[in-house]
Amino acid sequence: MKYICKQFAIQIQYIIVNKTAKTFRLSQETLKQLKELSQLLGISETEVVSRAIHFYYISLKGEEKSIEGGPIVPFSEYKKAQEQLKQAIYKIGQLEGQLKVKEELIEELKQRIKELQGKQSRKWWQFWKI
Repeated sequence: MKYICKQFAIQIQYIIVNKTAKTFRLSQETLKQLKELSQLLGISETEVVSRAIHFYYISLKGEEKSIEGGPIVPFSEYKKAQEQLKQAIYKIGQLEGQLKVKEELIEELKQRIKELQGKQSRKWWQFWKI
């Protein structure tokens, strides 16, 4: 039997050895593609074949739209996105710190205003009286 996975362009022929074990024969070109995908995605060759069969099966059933998460992203892009996320979280922390400092200054000013309003003030003509 021959399967062609549209998403990974991998051709797989298999021969059933017994009911539990299977042997796969792949052409040199397909092996090259398999190694390339494995390196690109940062996963094992076995996992690449497994995902290819899974995606092909889903596409045959017409359930492509129900796949969550979208396309597979290379590990290098995942690490890059993680680093950008860490930087964004760090910047948010810095902004929260600055906001807290400003809120403390506003509270201090409000307290000073209350203190000044609490003191009894004299009218302007009463300043020369003791």
